[in-house]
Amino acid sequence: MSDQNEQQSEGRQNKGGRPRKDPRDRRTKRYGLRLSPKEYEEIQDRAERAGLSVAEYLRRRALGKPISTKVEKKTTEELNRIGVHLNQIAHRASSEDLPDVASEAETAIQEVRALIDQIGQMDR
Repeated sequence: MSDQNEQQSEGRQNKGGRPRKDPRDRRTKRYGLRLSPKEYEEIQDRAERAGLSVAEYLRRRALGKPISTKVEKKTTEELNRIGVHLNQIAHRASSEDLPDVASEAETAIQEVRALIDQIGQMDR
C-alpha cells in the first residue's frame, strides 16, 4: 500500500497546496474608488507597463512599495551584466599592472551603479 493510501486509510488526508495565510494578512476588506475615464486609463496603462494587475498596482502605490516596469527590470538586468564584465576587466587590469585601464573600468562601474540607482528611483 502506498504512503498516501496508508494516510487515507488512517483517516488523515494530505490536502497539499499553499498554506493558509494568517487571518490578519488575508485580503478581506474592499475599498471603493471613483475615477475619471482618463484617470482609469492612465492607471490601467501604468499597471500594464509594470506587469501588475490594477489592484496590485494601486495597493503598492498606496503602501509605498516599489514598482518597476518590465523595461526597467530588463534594463537593470542588462546594466548589472555590464557591471559584472567591467568588474572583471578592472580586476584583470589591476593584476596585469594596467592602471589606466583599471581606473577607466572603475569609473565606468560607478556610472553603471548610478544608472541603476536612477532606475530604482523612477515612478516612486
